[in-house]
Amino acid sequence: MSFADDLALSKKVMPLQDKIYKRCFGDKIKIIRFNGLDNSDNAILDKKFHIDVKIELCNHSILLGQEKALRHKFNKYNTFTIEFYQNRETKELGEFFNLGAQFYLHGYLNEAENKFVKWRFIKIFDFLEWLKGYDIKKLEKHTRATYNSRASFFYIDYNNIPPKFIYNKNI
Repeated sequence: MSFADDLALSKKVMPLQDKIYKRCFGDKIKIIRFNGLDNSDNAILDKKFHIDVKIELCNHSILLGQEKALRHKFNKYNTFTIEFYQNRETKELGEFFNLGAQFYLHGYLNEAENKFVKWRFIKIFDFLEWLKGYDIKKLEKHTRATYNSRASFFYIDYNNIPPKFIYNKNI
């Protein structure tokens, strides 16, 4: 899989993610996505703070989030993952350390990649604040190397995420 494949999948699943947002907040919300690949004023949100989406609620308040849709073959892990090191060899800090989002929509797709079979809408501020009690060495023990880059990902089983950090889920 290449970056282009991942980007194509991200675009393909946006309508599925939009359905989840509407389930959570109603049909009248406004959904705006940021693309760190362009030169717009909003690109900095994606590039520096890993914010993919802005949801404007009916009262015009705004929620900022990160999105991740994983292919079906990874469903067996049943874990929430977040990039820990962008480069595990040099320990270049990844998304975990720079995330400016208020929520994280994370899920696994079916084989046809046209439906989420499992997803969690995580209150990421609360989740990261909970993890502050663990030093970096302990957190590193809960990372996996990626198969196609130098990155590593922090992981936690969906069932081990305290329910108070889950805003919504499908199963």
